[in-house]
Amino acid sequence: MTDQTTPKSGLTRRSFLKAAGATTVATAAGAIGFGGLAIAEDYAPGQPDEETIFCGVCRGNCSGTCKLNLHVRDNKIVKTSKRPFNSFPDGSIDRICLRGLSHPYNIYGPNRVQYPMKRVGERGSGEWERISWEEAIKYITDEWKRIQAEYGEQAIAYTRGSGNMGAISGVASPMYNVFFNKINASMIKIARDQANTRGINRVVGNLGDWVLNDPSDFKNAKTLFVWGANITDAQLHDWHHVADAQDAGTKLVVIDPIMTQLAARADKWVPVKPATDAALALSMMYVMVDEDAVNKPFLRDHTCAPFLVRSDTGKFLRMSDLGVEPEVIEVAAGQVSAASSENKGAKVNAAKTVTKVLDHPAVLDADGTVKSLVEATDPQLSGTYDFNGVPCSTAYDLLVEDIMQYPPEKAQDICDVPAETIVELAHLALDGPCIHRLGWGSNSYTNGVHAAHANITMAALTGQIGYSGAGTGVGDFKACWGINAVVKGMTAAKYPMISALALPEIMRTDKWKGEDYPIRSLYVYAGNPVSNQVNTNEYVNDVIGNMDLYVVADYCFTDTTKYADIVLPAAHWFEQQDLVVISATQCFIHSEKAIDPLYESKSDFEILKLLAAGMGYPDLIDLAEDEYMSQVVDTPSLTALGITYEKIKENEDMYWYPEKPWIPWQNASFRTDSGRMEFYVENPTVQFDVGQTFDEDREHLPRYFNPTEAYEGSPTWDKYKLILLSERPRFRVHSMWSDNAYLRELDPEPTIKMNPADAEARGIADGDYVEVYNDRGHCVAKAVYNNGIRPGCMVYPKSWQSHQHKAGCWSELLTSEYDPVGVNESYFDNLVEVRVWNEE
Repeated sequence: MTDQTTPKSGLTRRSFLKAAGATTVATAAGAIGFGGLAIAEDYAPGQPDEETIFCGVCRGNCSGTCKLNLHVRDNKIVKTSKRPFNSFPDGSIDRICLRGLSHPYNIYGPNRVQYPMKRVGERGSGEWERISWEEAIKYITDEWKRIQAEYGEQAIAYTRGSGNMGAISGVASPMYNVFFNKINASMIKIARDQANTRGINRVVGNLGDWVLNDPSDFKNAKTLFVWGANITDAQLHDWHHVADAQDAGTKLVVIDPIMTQLAARADKWVPVKPATDAALALSMMYVMVDEDAVNKPFLRDHTCAPFLVRSDTGKFLRMSDLGVEPEVIEVAAGQVSAASSENKGAKVNAAKTVTKVLDHPAVLDADGTVKSLVEATDPQLSGTYDFNGVPCSTAYDLLVEDIMQYPPEKAQDICDVPAETIVELAHLALDGPCIHRLGWGSNSYTNGVHAAHANITMAALTGQIGYSGAGTGVGDFKACWGINAVVKGMTAAKYPMISALALPEIMRTDKWKGEDYPIRSLYVYAGNPVSNQVNTNEYVNDVIGNMDLYVVADYCFTDTTKYADIVLPAAHWFEQQDLVVISATQCFIHSEKAIDPLYESKSDFEILKLLAAGMGYPDLIDLAEDEYMSQVVDTPSLTALGITYEKIKENEDMYWYPEKPWIPWQNASFRTDSGRMEFYVENPTVQFDVGQTFDEDREHLPRYFNPTEAYEGSPTWDKYKLILLSERPRFRVHSMWSDNAYLRELDPEPTIKMNPADAEARGIADGDYVEVYNDRGHCVAKAVYNNGIRPGCMVYPKSWQSHQHKAGCWSELLTSEYDPVGVNESYFDNLVEVRVWNEE
């Protein structure tokens, strides 16, 4: 069989559905937004209605996890429509978009993987032979046993993307750990959209990767700042909250290099130069400090501002330095971080309490003496202290010293934002309450950690965090609290997780952190790394090219399945039941099985059971899906909230927090060692240990510095002078829905948006096919003139599959360089050039 991954030219909805086994579309495109999508002419109006409606959850990584009615007749999903959330009887989050409505095209499309296949041609040729499940499992497990015997247990690895938010067959599933930990495999963790997480969480502590006030709270803000996020397309489910906020009088300020759809709807658009968000935030803070407008009580009582910092070590001056013995107290287990610098050597006793050692920070009190933080009556924000010849300054003074390097007149040259606009933004940020929602724009450069660090530090200066209408963070999307990550059969991982960014070097050298660490097989599920990981050519040549066995489980053909040695047909979301525990709705949601798996596909849960048996552990996964899902959510903390698995199934969805809307950091309670906002990071750490070194001094405070490549004067500037940016389009979520025939009628081919001035300077006309290129690779797409694109930049809608381009693909062009602290894929940190494509 050869790869059939793209609809034929001129394919209509009618011919597509005929090929898929259905016959026609029963609703026109204009009707889809009102009621849903029907796909079977067999059930035309007037026939007896023998329909069964199931509860489905659209759970791609847009974070929406919207509920759907799945209309089933004769074991076919014939229509989808919006389904209400029972946790929100006012209908405030009842929604669905064209992607969700078009699921039948994914389920019944010609791009489904129908049965297990084994590669017969060269890798990448898309040539396979059909084999049975028994043959596939035996081949995989026999190879795994051979590889482990020859190269060691760690030589088998597994990885995932974000293609299924389910708790049993998806990315939140503990079942993969049950199996792969049992065989001591290596886990390869994706490295995407984590720079914001590191920058924010190192200041306020960890409540999840992406945390912000529930979007229904936007309307309570006087000003909503959106930094580098096109919510109208990337997070459609949140756009109505933004619109509701504007209707209620909230001012919308969008800070983005590109005139996005959201920017076009903003009260103020600030077209900042790419990768300079940190400098803009630092300059806004300059205005606040210069005008003496900072919230001094908040800084004194809820941040590290008064902490004295030693100039010799960069650490906080602590009372033990001054000869005062640390305080030892007993607290309930779970109320102290095991990583806390004030909890070294803490032990849990039989009564489940923790012995906590508190070495309090030293501060200057109002009387000029140095005291423990807990004893000082009026800790001072400014001042110096000589500790045995070691000068000490307050954390606030050190921050101000950095901030004062960015007066608006200087910052305007860095950010290309007028000085008077910077002053205006600072005043808006002071005149609260206001919310700062960070997107994944500034996150996508090697200075992205500091952009987020600067933004959350601004919240420390204003005190606008932790109450209604006030907050700073990324769009709220996290696992619901209280779930159990350990289920029956799970053992601890023998080997640490490895960042996907480190995998190419491991494959080239067979070493990890200087030690022998060969990897020879990779199992991929719920993801498409060939399309979505940076530097495709490096990934294909160095990672896949050095694998003995590359296995991919998916329900449709992708760029990644094309390179697989074994392809396993996974079931679609609606062909299996699952529990959604990661959501922007803050709800547990149960998704019912609506139809039997098509063809020979199996749920990922069933596939894991087969693999376990093949590796000699037939009883490892021996409970039913319901029993495992019950183990995930039937915990004491959730039971105390009235949440159980049976109640979730009964109610379909259950809000997991006692109050609505959820607002993080209420009562200025932060998850740091001190319980305060620590904008001065005493002990900087990396997001992911890949054996790297980093400049610890730079990481104490938010800084601005150039990214690796995407700036004027960078090392490749002599050859490439256009910054390549991407946008998250409304017609795909990463690469999901790429081959959805209905959506391709609306969005037929890859494009590259250019400012006409840049295009005309290169002899490119609107509509020309152009080749975008750099030293890493190339991509061919149709040029589209767009005056909303900043000169010197190009913007492409991300995650088209390679077979949908005339040549190359976008991810070929993306650098695999990364910030050693963020360890995050730098999707925007790229310079390219462009020319008219010569097809010959």
